[in-house]
Amino acid sequence: MFKLYGIKNCNTVKKSVDWLHSKKIDFEFMDVKKVSLDVVLLKQWVNDLPDGYSWETLVNRSGTTWRKLDDEQKKQADTQSGSFNLIIEKPSIMKRPVITKENHILTIGFNELIFSERLL
Repeated sequence: MFKLYGIKNCNTVKKSVDWLHSKKIDFEFMDVKKVSLDVVLLKQWVNDLPDGYSWETLVNRSGTTWRKLDDEQKKQADTQSGSFNLIIEKPSIMKRPVITKENHILTIGFNELIFSERLL
């Protein structure tokens, strides 16, 4: 079964959930503000990323949380370990949603074409 990591009030997550429901795809919703993201899971995610993604993709540099960071905090995102620490400390900085199967990332963010290719 797929797991969708996100935040319930995020518009992109809502679009993704609506798309999954419209295709009758079962998934488990993982609220990143309530579940514990840890370095082990994040490393597992980035060890086998699909084409087009890198560990840097996990940090949403255009969101409100990013804009609220000071320069020192933003500099953490220059490294994989720093990005992981930011995501663990401030889960809302993670680009959403992240959809996984057996702890392997299939998609990051919402893109209907990519969803169709990887989730159907």
